[in-house]
Amino acid sequence: MELVGKITLLFAGWGAIAGCISGLLPRSLSPEQGALALLAILFFIFYVSFKLAPRVLKFLPDEFPGGRWTGGTAVKKGFWGFFIMWLILWVMVHTIIVS
Repeated sequence: MELVGKITLLFAGWGAIAGCISGLLPRSLSPEQGALALLAILFFIFYVSFKLAPRVLKFLPDEFPGGRWTGGTAVKKGFWGFFIMWLILWVMVHTIIVS
């Protein structure tokens, strides 16, 4: 598998974890607190996955397409997979818990 595919799958996996955590938030939070908590979880886990990706996949920043691992390339390569998995699993876990 190519490096970009591995990066996308890694970010999607972290997005799944973030979605499950977000779905388990207590319902006692006010809407404002709940929204802030969801965003905090989303961006914190994305930041952690962005920082850990080169170490987990064991690649040098120079091996990345384009010659370097920067924030812009990580957002282009991994954020949408992360976001979609987070959204799907957040809705599923929340729906299962509420019903």
